[in-house]
Amino acid sequence: MKKGFLLLLMVLFLTGCQNISQSSYEQIIANGLTKNTTFKNRTSQGYSYYLPKGLIVIEDSNNNVTLKSEKYNIYMYVDIISYYHKVENQYTIKTQSYYSQKIEKDGKFGYLEINLQGNDKYLIEIMYNYAKIEVIVNNKDIREMLAYVTSLLGTITYNDKIIENMVEEDVLNYNENEYNIFETAGKESNIENFEEPIEQNIKDVIDTDLIN
Repeated sequence: MKKGFLLLLMVLFLTGCQNISQSSYEQIIANGLTKNTTFKNRTSQGYSYYLPKGLIVIEDSNNNVTLKSEKYNIYMYVDIISYYHKVENQYTIKTQSYYSQKIEKDGKFGYLEINLQGNDKYLIEIMYNYAKIEVIVNNKDIREMLAYVTSLLGTITYNDKIIENMVEEDVLNYNENEYNIFETAGKESNIENFEEPIEQNIKDVIDTDLIN
């Protein structure tokens, strides 16, 4: 019985990996943004979201969140002020980028831009629903990382009442020099890429939400 269960898990795991490896970026984004829209396991300053298994939160301060996978640092910034004011911005597709595409779904907007940084390292910049994630990965890991980050971004839900109180009480400490989620760094990014295994023990847990 146990052997049969383990075999089933292995088949599901291999099938999921194969689907991701054969999927286009557009398919991975569409799939990721439609999953886990109700279940949340992380709550932060005015918003909550689903954190996929295989990722952990290292730091969460002033809506700047540092996460880690087994190999990479992942940086997320949630723009509470832009959400509160319902700021809209048009992304211009960049033909010189490795990949550049607008994201529009269910009245929410964003973009995905991928740029070569050198030595087979690619900067992924993805923004959706007033939150942006940046991470540098090897080419072979782009699709898997997109599956992770889209399944996170697609679940972000804002608490309007809490945000309204935070804005009225002026506790967010934002200023004009704050990070702009609507701009991309492209090849000018100075994000450090950590290839060494992280100190925390992240096990290769199968996240069924990433299996197509």
